Amino acid sequence: MPFRIEGTGQDILLELAGGVTARDVSELAARLASSLTTAARVSVSTRELSDIDTSVLQLLVSLRKTVNCLVVEQPSETFVTAVDRCSLHRELLSGLKDAV
Repeated sequence: MPFRIEGTGQDILLELAGGVTARDVSELAARLASSLTTAARVSVSTRELSDIDTSVLQLLVSLRKTVNCLVVEQPSETFVTAVDRCSLHRELLSGLKDAV
């Protein structure tokens, strides 16, 4: 599985690993929906990410607009490159000083 979700309610950790593609978006969205509240704080880990599809980035932008707080912790070079390629730096990485 290219993603793992830990926690429910207020604090949620979303780990993205390997290749997360359009094939994974529906299941990822469904699992997140069952774990979330609008007051949630979601931390996203991309340390083990090797590839990410634009549709997954779009899901993260939507998630950011839904939850109280979305933080990408120590984004991988793969994640930063994909975010920049899609011009989503402001939406997903704003406020990070140590983005690759």
